[in-house]
Amino acid sequence: MSLETYTILMSLLVCLGTLLSLGFFALMYKWAKKQKGAAVAFGMLVQMFLPDPKVEQTIEMVVESKKEVSGERETDNTSNEGDTEEWKS
Repeated sequence: MSLETYTILMSLLVCLGTLLSLGFFALMYKWAKKQKGAAVAFGMLVQMFLPDPKVEQTIEMVVESKKEVSGERETDNTSNEGDTEEWKS
């Protein structure tokens, strides 16, 4: 096989691989919009084998936001309790 034929064949294989990947991603997108289980299962498998490199930062952000929300709720509850006590007396 000559170098020229090899180069053309490899270029075609790369293009074919790219098109197949795009087609697969489009199919998964359509399935995910329809909430099919296969798309969800594929997403879980991808997440298991290719985890988020910033997962620790993401978890910390979620915990902090939950603390802020719960802190806001506690201050709202204490201010409401004081208002009702004043209203009762």
